[in-house]
Amino acid sequence: MTRRMPQLPPLSAASPTSARALAERNIAFLEQARELLARLSDKDYTAPGPGGLRGGVGPHLRHVLDHYELLLAGIASQAVDYDVRARDTAVERERGAALAKIAEIVGALRALDGAAVERPLMVRVDSGEASERFEGASSLGRELQFLVSHTVHHYAVIAVLLRVRGVDPGRDFGVAPSTLKHEAGAAACAR
Repeated sequence: MTRRMPQLPPLSAASPTSARALAERNIAFLEQARELLARLSDKDYTAPGPGGLRGGVGPHLRHVLDHYELLLAGIASQAVDYDVRARDTAVERERGAALAKIAEIVGALRALDGAAVERPLMVRVDSGEASERFEGASSLGRELQFLVSHTVHHYAVIAVLLRVRGVDPGRDFGVAPSTLKHEAGAAACAR
């Protein structure tokens, strides 16, 4: 049986004056993970990737949640470093820990209600070269947009990992919002 994931709330046509709309989009994706975790077995959550692939469902979800934590932690200092992740925590080994972390992050995202999307942030990244770190100017809104894309990307990997194991993550899990809109438009035109 294929289950449809919860509908994502639409973004307003006007540019939002707060981070609320973008936070709600991120919350909707985190709710997808919460629903998926409720249906997964512990075995499916902790199984390694097939054929020696790096990471299973747990490590990919932990990676996503680490990024949310780092953004939220960096708002006060206006500096975010996505490379300082916790890695290999209980979140990637225990569904209950992952569910608790999702609830914590959702609560923090809801608390962003009055934060302006233009709020400046400095983002640090590792370029992959030895000791090369770069900083770039960003904003809370841009980083919330990035997290939507980053989350969908990892959800797509999670969906493949689960399907290989014979587990249906749901038709829309790991599918970009633009793809869903395109498919809906194509279906409407076909009628």
